[in-house]
Amino acid sequence: MRFRRNQPAKKPLPEPLELDILRFSHDGRGIAEKDGRIVMVAGALPGERVTARIDKANTKLWQGHAMTVHQPSEARTEPHCAHFRQCGGCQLQHMTLASQHEIKRTAVMDHFRRNGIELPEAPAMIESPPFAYRHRARLHVSGKGQIGFHNAQGNQVVPVQQCPVFTEQLAAAYEQLRTAAPLKGLTQLELVVDDSCKMGAVAVKGKPEALERFHRWVEQQGWVWNQPLSYAAGEKTVTAYPGDFTQVNRAANLKMLETGAQWLNLNTGDRLLDLFCGSGNVAYFLSHRVGSLVGLEASEAAIRQAKAVQNGDAHCQFEVADLFQVDVSGMTLVRDLNPNVVVLDPPRAGAENICRHISKLTGLDKILYISCDPATLARDINLLQQADWCLSKLALVDMFPQTKHVETIALLEKK
Repeated sequence: MRFRRNQPAKKPLPEPLELDILRFSHDGRGIAEKDGRIVMVAGALPGERVTARIDKANTKLWQGHAMTVHQPSEARTEPHCAHFRQCGGCQLQHMTLASQHEIKRTAVMDHFRRNGIELPEAPAMIESPPFAYRHRARLHVSGKGQIGFHNAQGNQVVPVQQCPVFTEQLAAAYEQLRTAAPLKGLTQLELVVDDSCKMGAVAVKGKPEALERFHRWVEQQGWVWNQPLSYAAGEKTVTAYPGDFTQVNRAANLKMLETGAQWLNLNTGDRLLDLFCGSGNVAYFLSHRVGSLVGLEASEAAIRQAKAVQNGDAHCQFEVADLFQVDVSGMTLVRDLNPNVVVLDPPRAGAENICRHISKLTGLDKILYISCDPATLARDINLLQQADWCLSKLALVDMFPQTKHVETIALLEKK
């Protein structure tokens, strides 16, 4: 007979308590203090007095959510979405857009300050429509066949009837999906609309028979699941399949690329190295402005898509390379290019070692760094500054309004 060791009883969570919210955290929660502990309160704003329920508690940190707001802040606004309190997709709908921008700007500046980088002024914000901006969505299906998004903890599907950040076309397709599609047996799918308003939907996870049934339904709607969709990239049209990475907010992406192009002020004498190039989002926006271009990316599918739309552009080359495993400064393709401009668009992990590698490139004089994580961006810029690079321009991109996420674009120049 096996005996199970008795587990210590969990301490009961504190009773709801009244708190004065002192400041913001970087993820948009309010911060209070109680008996020497930090209390993080979702749905609370600085200057407010709230009654909060504690959801998690340890010795130094309590985490909870606002149940009642007794003294609302002027920054508070009514959420557009009926599912806001349950759905984990948006974190900031309860505050004005100006306050959202303030949080994001403060978070970026704090990360830079921690890395010893003092900004002479607060960076500008490249704005986006606050709602109806999302062209693509990753959706989850519950065991009961209800479709929606994960909750904030990521452990439960919140059934969602409509989402205000969807574009009009995506919202209409979602309603059709929610009310008519055979969803039972699926767990995850992606819904996307391309630049010609063509719909794509692909089931990513689920039982084999459920996947087959769903894809038959997709075809019956005149949508696609295993055929490419089309997207503008500068003067080119790139293709991607439903489920592939594409830009969620195309309006903000275009503004960001236009800003980067203006900063770089490229000409046909420039030689551009595009690292983490994907299927050519940045490369094809800039390719007609430069004399030669090399794009490197780990995804074979993305490189195939980039090559598919070259149309004889002999001055552009795209190759597969795992940039976290190779020293790009030693690659023959890169040495032959002898780039004077580098574009970096890494994942959230940043590009710490890549920054060390490109610092060895003797002809390099400009780096355009596009980041989805201000913490790793600040770390990498600090590293580049130690290698005699100077941060000359910085802007934030509100790529995902109503959420805690912010993109950043930075221009560095050789001293």
